[in-house]
Amino acid sequence: MASENHFPHDTDEPAGAAACPGTRKPRTDGVQARERILLAALRLFADKGYASASVRDIAQAADANVAAIGYYFGDKAGLYRAALYEPVHGQADCAAPFDAPDIPLKTALTRYMRACLRPLGQGEAALLSVRLRMREAFEATGMLDEERALRVQMHRRLVALLARQLGAPAPDTELDALACAIFALVAYPYYGREQIRRAAPALVDAPDALDAWSARLAGYATALVAAEARRRRANARRAARRTFDTTSDTTSATTSARTERPT
Repeated sequence: MASENHFPHDTDEPAGAAACPGTRKPRTDGVQARERILLAALRLFADKGYASASVRDIAQAADANVAAIGYYFGDKAGLYRAALYEPVHGQADCAAPFDAPDIPLKTALTRYMRACLRPLGQGEAALLSVRLRMREAFEATGMLDEERALRVQMHRRLVALLARQLGAPAPDTELDALACAIFALVAYPYYGREQIRRAAPALVDAPDALDAWSARLAGYATALVAAEARRRRANARRAARRTFDTTSDTTSATTSARTERPT
């Protein structure tokens, strides 16, 4: 499904990549310096891309020296990797998974939306990391390749949930399309965050904005599922009607042939 997108579609559970292999655990007295470097890197990488943002520019923006980048992150690639992963995966979501068995659809979709939207409530670094992930869709460095399987897995879990809800015997193309449509609801709060803030600031700045968005989008998603259920019922009725008409025509033709057979 739009598996090339780089929204945090797999944040329902913490990813193993969150540890950012190759980066160095900071000393307590260096936490602030490390955070400054990471934030400066996020801004420059998101604005310029990996190739155009130099280590020297990042160090200058962070009011640090180039050696500090090497100490905390190993090299430019390690810093970029940390920028991609740490802000998004740094906080584990301990809530029950969205596809836990026997939970109501609305509850499942609310959990799903909250998992996808969680970075919106984690401050500037997380938002910049999401922007950087979007940029990866067009200027891929390959550093998000290991998440591809996680994104596909998240999609399949959602499709399986929808199949159970709709009584489908197995996943099908329409369920894939429905899952993509549900995930698409998450896109605008990311892409259009500043437009939303200008038009209706309370939608993004209220203390409970993340919970409100999760519930709101879950409601929209539930309506999409209900529409798909109606479509499937209508298709089943039409198929049954066609079968009935075909059977009736066959019976009528057989009866007519018998009636007209010469004695």
